Amino acid sequence: VRIRHAKRGPPENNMLPRDVLKSYLLDMPSGHIFDLPYDLFANVFPPGHTDKGARESLKKLAEECLCDIKTISDEERIELIKR
Repeated sequence: VRIRHAKRGPPENNMLPRDVLKSYLLDMPSGHIFDLPYDLFANVFPPGHTDKGARESLKKLAEECLCDIKTISDEERIELIKR
């Protein structure tokens, strides 16, 4: 099962507080996938997917929530897959 949080659009339409993302990930059953488009990633982990610090922050959150990370570059999104 795939969870899509937000459609792409203006940044104000893609607001997702980090604590809400963490809550989603912690509550997901094993095997579920949370799609994180690059623009939403930048909102949650500024300045975005190209920044090493932002990627490390995502990695830490994923580990805390027992999720694996899969980057789908050609679709400009990241999948967080619950273990």
